[in-house]
Amino acid sequence: MTNYPELAKTILEKSGGVANIAGVSHCATRLRLAVNDSDKVDVSGLENTPGIMGVIKRNDDIQFVIGTDVSNVYSEFIKLGNYKKSGKVDEQGKKNWFGVAIDFISGTFMPMLPILVAAGLISAILTIGTAFFGMNTESGTYTVLSAIYNAGFYFLPVYLGFSAARKLGINPFMGAYLGCILLFSTINGAEGLNFLGLPITQVTYSQSVFPIILGVLFMAVVEKVLDRIPKEVRYFLKPILLILIVTPVTLLILGPIGTWLATGLAKVLVWINQYLGFLSVGVIGAVTPLLVMTGTNQALFPPCLAAVAEFGYDPFILPGMLAANTAVGAAALAVWIKSRNKDMKATGLSTGLTGVFGITEPSIFGVLLRLKKPFIGAMIGGAAGGLFAGIVKLKQYAIASPGVATLPTFIPPDGSMTNFWMAVITVVMAMVVSFIATWLLGFEDPIEPAE
Repeated sequence: MTNYPELAKTILEKSGGVANIAGVSHCATRLRLAVNDSDKVDVSGLENTPGIMGVIKRNDDIQFVIGTDVSNVYSEFIKLGNYKKSGKVDEQGKKNWFGVAIDFISGTFMPMLPILVAAGLISAILTIGTAFFGMNTESGTYTVLSAIYNAGFYFLPVYLGFSAARKLGINPFMGAYLGCILLFSTINGAEGLNFLGLPITQVTYSQSVFPIILGVLFMAVVEKVLDRIPKEVRYFLKPILLILIVTPVTLLILGPIGTWLATGLAKVLVWINQYLGFLSVGVIGAVTPLLVMTGTNQALFPPCLAAVAEFGYDPFILPGMLAANTAVGAAALAVWIKSRNKDMKATGLSTGLTGVFGITEPSIFGVLLRLKKPFIGAMIGGAAGGLFAGIVKLKQYAIASPGVATLPTFIPPDGSMTNFWMAVITVVMAMVVSFIATWLLGFEDPIEPAE
């Protein structure tokens, strides 16, 4: 069993100590540190530390692949330096704009993914309950479950406003406040509004992503200006000026731009899917492990959300990720069966099951990248499953990390089961091809027990 306090202490020491840490956060499986001097980080020593499956270094951003118990390590780590949870990460220095954008997207969307997963699975429960078990849509049970589902997506701007503001290092409640304003009944989807005589474009903000993101980014800029207000009056002047400036600009300019971006992005994804046909989903199935390896897979969540908000489903990225995730898990399971190394077998089993259920970082960093050839086997399986998903035009109807556990999200609202069974076949095909490819490609079995 992992000693979380000891692991956190080791990470801190080998990362240059308290003075070298600019910020700390975590996602589903990775502890993320922003460091002041990356040369002080002992990457080799950290890679060989028990409990760490992999280390990813991007300039001054260091990511440690821990697994699904990363929150335990994170909780212990912030105690050592008295860091604030999800503290502000210094985005300056050597980082390029692409890295900054990926870090912002990841840091904003990852904390709220449990809400989307829970809401998406409740949607599947409602579909199954009404279609197959006679659940009365007028019953109290249905009403409560429906509220749980709808609240997960309807109030998306509030969650995003809070998370984005926290990521940018400004008051997260002001970001949530802006989200609440956009959703207020007299503004959300209202016609004929104006502000100081300027017409406000009609926009439906519920379930939207980009308007609140743009609004909070603008809020961060305005806050820096308002910080120049004398401290004697800043406490009460700053919040009122901040919201009075940001709200009209968001309603008049940023909201319509964000809506246009979301609609355009969703249509571009559909166009790519239609233009390349089933090949596009196969490509996603093949390259997703590479995206996960580099941490750039987080950039796929905004377009997925845009597609679901615009059309009610995603026919492109999420189906491809379903094939990729289960293929990664199957490759790790093949290692579990074929390896003669006791520790590698244990790692292959535990990470393989996690991967099949939709969380692939432990499999990728704990097994596939260590042995190399199984990584290729997983890509082959992901491509095969993705091609099939593309051919049958598979769709996922809710945002949730695709895997065996979230297969109910492939059931459409009308309760028809064809799409669901195509998802099951996609999983089976991806896993079988990945398992066979990994077995045939083979790998160099570690002689000594894996660390």
